[in-house]
Amino acid sequence: MLIGVGLGPGDPGLLTLKAVNVLKNSDEVIAPGRLAYNIVRRYCNPRLVDIPMNNKADEVISSLAEEFCRRCKSEDIVFAAIGDIMVYSTFQHIVEEIKEIDSSIKIITIPGISIFTSIFSKIDTFVDQPMLITTQKKISEDYAGGSGEKVIVVLKVKKPWDIIDDLKKYGYNDFVLVKRAYMDDEEILYNRDIPKESDYFTTLVGFR
Repeated sequence: MLIGVGLGPGDPGLLTLKAVNVLKNSDEVIAPGRLAYNIVRRYCNPRLVDIPMNNKADEVISSLAEEFCRRCKSEDIVFAAIGDIMVYSTFQHIVEEIKEIDSSIKIITIPGISIFTSIFSKIDTFVDQPMLITTQKKISEDYAGGSGEKVIVVLKVKKPWDIIDDLKKYGYNDFVLVKRAYMDDEEILYNRDIPKESDYFTTLVGFR
């Protein structure tokens, strides 16, 4: 069986009890990246797999999918990733390839605390208005302004001001950038203090 496990936003204390139990009792745990590896190794001896953020990622994903198809008929293998395993996750692409190779492989998932909900604890803000969740891309009028969302959360933000300039066109005027939330080097920045560049583990919240 293949088990996708969400590790939460990056704080080991936010791992679910069910996730911990699976990490401790599986035949092997694969961690895609150093951050996931450092959380998982508290409970087992994981295997670190680097999935690059470029066109070489497809090769790694295909290799993993083929391996899982061979092994998961007789072993319980975990793929443990930061965040919620079902949302904007590399695990989705692995599962899609597995289903093309061998649809009989049993696959289950264990959710993790998502960054786009836990981020509001960091900025001490309650949400009771319509909200849009997306990743960094060109924000179109249809996507960002057409449905009346009062709050937008943009994940994996590398060029904050490209997004902010677009969102201002649609009435968003108050922004918070959280870099590496729930990690030791976390930063929370507001409006004018937001830098021009950030990294993969960065979330932008806009309000209107």
